[in-house]
Amino acid sequence: MNDPLSSCEILTVEQLSERLQVSRATLFTWMQKGVLAQGKHYFKRGRILRFIWSAEMIGELLEGSAETKPVKPSPVPIRQQKSNPINWEY
Repeated sequence: MNDPLSSCEILTVEQLSERLQVSRATLFTWMQKGVLAQGKHYFKRGRILRFIWSAEMIGELLEGSAETKPVKPSPVPIRQQKSNPINWEY
């Protein structure tokens, strides 16, 4: 029987941030934004936080990095002609 957990490693925050070459703060941001999902990418038991390093996790992170949001063009302000406050026709 092929156990899906047999190809996984359990990592600390420091170990994962080192492997991914990102800061600890980035990992916590990804957790808040849902990039890393509890029960799927990490688990927490009391104060212990561990990440599940697997091919699936790497694939999902790579897939997510390829997604780009369409960039809205910034509106270009329409230049209005300034009215000349001086009346040159007197």
